[in-house]
Amino acid sequence: MRVIIAGAGEIGRGVAEALRQERRSVALIDPDPTAINQAQMLDCLLVTGSALSRDSLLRAGISDAEIVVLATNDDETNLLGCAFAKRVFSEQVGERTASGLTTIAKIRNPTILDPSRGAGPLESWSRADHIVCASDEIVEQLAAGLLAPSIDEILPLGDTSWIAVAEVMPGSPLIGTKTGYVGDIFVGIPSIYALRVEGEKGRIATGSEIIQEGQILVFVSKSTDQFPQITRAVGKKDDDFPENAQVAIFGASQFGSRLASHYLSKGSNVIVIEPDLDAANELVGSSVGNSKRLDVIHGDPQDEELLRELGIDQHDIAVAALDDDNLNIAISMRAKDKGVPRTGLLLKDRALVEAVHRIGLTRPVSRRLVTVTSILKSIHMNVPGTYQVIPPIPAIISISAEVNSEHPFAGKSVKDVERKLRARVVMVERFDESGSVTVLNPNTVDSIEASDRIYLFLAKDDLKKVERALEN
Repeated sequence: MRVIIAGAGEIGRGVAEALRQERRSVALIDPDPTAINQAQMLDCLLVTGSALSRDSLLRAGISDAEIVVLATNDDETNLLGCAFAKRVFSEQVGERTASGLTTIAKIRNPTILDPSRGAGPLESWSRADHIVCASDEIVEQLAAGLLAPSIDEILPLGDTSWIAVAEVMPGSPLIGTKTGYVGDIFVGIPSIYALRVEGEKGRIATGSEIIQEGQILVFVSKSTDQFPQITRAVGKKDDDFPENAQVAIFGASQFGSRLASHYLSKGSNVIVIEPDLDAANELVGSSVGNSKRLDVIHGDPQDEELLRELGIDQHDIAVAALDDDNLNIAISMRAKDKGVPRTGLLLKDRALVEAVHRIGLTRPVSRRLVTVTSILKSIHMNVPGTYQVIPPIPAIISISAEVNSEHPFAGKSVKDVERKLRARVVMVERFDESGSVTVLNPNTVDSIEASDRIYLFLAKDDLKKVERALEN
């Protein structure tokens, strides 16, 4: 399968790198020679040109492509590029509807998706098969991470379930226990499904591994309520998350506004500090700005006197959501130094996330990495469901799929499915008698039923084989 990616920035290169690891054929298009030069190490076909150039698409191999990803920095170009790619494809293969080509458009501005304020639903007119706008996922991931700052990585799995990655500390009660017995010995602790020791990329847990200090363990949690148990299990400690938390958000950007809306919905009191007067006024005039528990301040986020007047040291959470990565890092460090127990920040640059972890800031989230994962989820929609990379365990990924009545896995045991796929079933979602979805631990499931959604951990190298086996 050939995938053409228009836009060789960090997002485009991130998608290309993941697809090359899956041994897929990839072509990158970008008009900027510098971006093309930075992609040289990816072993892709590189084309210097425009996403809206027929010649560029032909050189990229549009007639052999199955997917075109529009990941430039311009939303309008990405939407128009979907229609243009299908037009050129249909000319080349003689298929008027271009049904053999899937197009994916990355959207930066979520307002465009709004049916009343924007142009949504975009799929109905743009010829984009999938629209990727990761704003909500970015906010949800950051907010979940701030619930348990001692957990190294918290990633979404299902609607209410999470992947939690944590290092085993010297005082952990898990040391010396087999990974498969953790849930039996320690009540309330989620199961462990993957691990990594120093010097390895990581592997799926079989249940027989002995837990040791310094290992990286991957838990699957049914809800955020299990985060405290995970924290204590690995030998760390977080203060209880306060009710009616005091939250400071630096930046009234789209992410700052969405974070404010999230915490207001949880009953928190929120203050937003924004250096741009127009952006501050826009938030005040929005639906979010109507809340009596929201204060919007126009001022410099680095002004010591302003921070002192606002009592920043009395806040429970501080999040830097400005558009400048370096400024966000500086603000988060200052808030942490002033005693704010939970600090978070949004970063564009994926490489900075690891550096921020090393210097001890609580919860960095890479906007670009979350967007890359969202695009990969759309690319793998031949098996509709979730798709999640696990950065601390690069050899392992998570996917999900629904099993219908005709699928060979229907009626099979969890162990049979795992043996067939060489993967671990980490969670099963099942409809109960009332039609509500119930999250089940696979250890309690006798057999997979039709309409179940199964969640899997698998080696990245096995992805193609597992997808073929899961197709209904």
